[in-house]
Amino acid sequence: MSTYIREQPFLWVDVDDEPRADSDRAHIEQNAIALLSNFEGQTVDPRDDGWLGKYSRSRAIRESGLWNVNHVEEQYDPDFLDLLEDAVEDTTPL
Repeated sequence: MSTYIREQPFLWVDVDDEPRADSDRAHIEQNAIALLSNFEGQTVDPRDDGWLGKYSRSRAIRESGLWNVNHVEEQYDPDFLDLLEDAVEDTTPL
């Protein structure tokens, strides 16, 4: 499993503001979690039977398909995608 995870591509997005509840980075994080969550909704991206989260005591983890329980019950604001796009475009490749 570690090898599989290590080989996944990722993008580090530079959001240049101070971390706080009303920051751009918090807005992006909260809305990305809400967008990806399957909690109490139609499952768009179901986890396979071997996903360990299916055995969690936390209903939010089992149903959302995410390990983070914060913001999984929220609706996302589609406008955050514009903010994320701008942050991606402003990120300098490593």
